[in-house]
Amino acid sequence: MSTKEEIFKYHELAKDAGNRLRSYILSVSSGATGVFFLALTTTSENTVSDTQKWLLGMALVSFVATVGLCLYELRIDAQRFFFLAKELEKPAENRNWDKNEYFKSKRFWLIHASYVTLGAGILATSIYLVLAIVGI
Repeated sequence: MSTKEEIFKYHELAKDAGNRLRSYILSVSSGATGVFFLALTTTSENTVSDTQKWLLGMALVSFVATVGLCLYELRIDAQRFFFLAKELEKPAENRNWDKNEYFKSKRFWLIHASYVTLGAGILATSIYLVLAIVGI
């Protein structure tokens, strides 16, 4: 594979990563919006308990944190692929891959942190829905 083909490949990977992330964020945001709509449209006869309020607050904060982490991860991913393409444009003896390791490490931690926040949001939402269905 030639250097130009490799550079093009990394630019395509950056674009693909952005598109996938955008679709994930849209899916999570849509689900969260539905839950919050359900929670806010309860009648005045059916008050929301303190526990349910706490769960809804935790879910909201978790989903917002997930979106923030995913957006930042997208930025890091795009920077990494842009950096790789720029390094490949240099002569082989002048290339330095240290910054790539920095981007990979940061991306690893951002991805795993977003799994934790997404899991917390889904768990809080699920518990809220069970409590609302049971009537507690």
